[in-house]
Amino acid sequence: MQRFGWFSRARLVALFWVGAAIGLAAMAYVGHVGWDSKDYWKTIQDLRQGIDPYAVGIAATRAFRSQYIPGTPENLPIVYHYPPLTLPLLRALEGIPGWVLGLLYGAAVALGALLQLWAGFQMADKDERRWLALLLPALLFFPGLITDDVILSGNVAYILYGAVLAASVPGWKRGNWRWYYVAILAASVWKLPFLSLLAFPVLVEWRQWFRAGITAGAGILIFAAQMKLWPELFREYVVAIRMMFEWKREFGFSPSGVLGKALLGRGLPTSPATTVLHLAFAGMLGIGLLALGSRVRRRKLPMERWVPVALVGTVLLSPRIMKYDLAAISVPMLLMGWRALRAASGHDRGEAGSGGRQMLSNRTAILVGAGCFLIPNVLTVVRPSWYLVECVVLLAIFALGVWSLDPSPRDA
Repeated sequence: MQRFGWFSRARLVALFWVGAAIGLAAMAYVGHVGWDSKDYWKTIQDLRQGIDPYAVGIAATRAFRSQYIPGTPENLPIVYHYPPLTLPLLRALEGIPGWVLGLLYGAAVALGALLQLWAGFQMADKDERRWLALLLPALLFFPGLITDDVILSGNVAYILYGAVLAASVPGWKRGNWRWYYVAILAASVWKLPFLSLLAFPVLVEWRQWFRAGITAGAGILIFAAQMKLWPELFREYVVAIRMMFEWKREFGFSPSGVLGKALLGRGLPTSPATTVLHLAFAGMLGIGLLALGSRVRRRKLPMERWVPVALVGTVLLSPRIMKYDLAAISVPMLLMGWRALRAASGHDRGEAGSGGRQMLSNRTAILVGAGCFLIPNVLTVVRPSWYLVECVVLLAIFALGVWSLDPSPRDA
């Protein structure tokens, strides 16, 4: 095993993880923590008291909006914005003491985050794993490669993505997608946009289109059935979602999301402009991904090269990409960026000659990569442009990933 002074690689990796754990604990101690998980806890308390969580949240938000003074801090009331089917699931947790539930939920979020990193690590080749193992702890602080503290939000998406991505590994490695479809269907009960991730197995293995279609149909039926089973609750749920977009302006970091935030900031209607942009963007992207996937399979490229591009492209199909969505694809984005730098420096083109030239190329790639990483992170610190910067970084990394799939015309 390679040595770093008296540290072995395993000890160095363990030290980095300890540092990450201390950093997270310090951030949680001095800053805000659990802002999303508090929504779930309040909803459990409302259900315990027999209160409609949608109605109380909507009423509180309307009262807040009627008294809000522009320019003052926006301490918005909590509004539950998950489908009615999730309420029986939360009601089943009523009897668990709060401190026990908090520990269990915190452990589940941590496990979900670790599973995301583990799934991304499987996409790296042998050489990439040497340095990626050291960077995994740092990626907890850089969702989408841009610094943010969303890991402390306690959003259920960390759990859902952990299960989905972990289940995807036996899918793209061995063709066993069974548990992936189960995980997607369960995740869509909480967040319907998870159904867009059904494009991923189709891009990896075209014959999965039938199973993916069946799963999508089942997810839509489950969602639609809630309109019949709980009509009043479902209407309130729709109102809560509308309020989230109109008041919190949580459009996400997709191109249509950035456009929606810009339009709303100028007092302009967000529809139909955002809808048209998303449909056009997703349509062109979907066609491009299918064509690219066909070419990858025809050329029999290693799955490790194609899977990160396919996964990031699949996430881009979603109309609303949030920080916790970006956290799930941070490792694939990092791998795509690194492979593009290596391709540009000549490593993947067979152009690196002597060992000295190869070392120089390695150093150049590292320096360029460090600069590309620092620039957007500095921009988000010096000015409030997180949404736009992240959108540009996401699209740029995806474009570089597509380009790096075909570094040498001689291989075509």
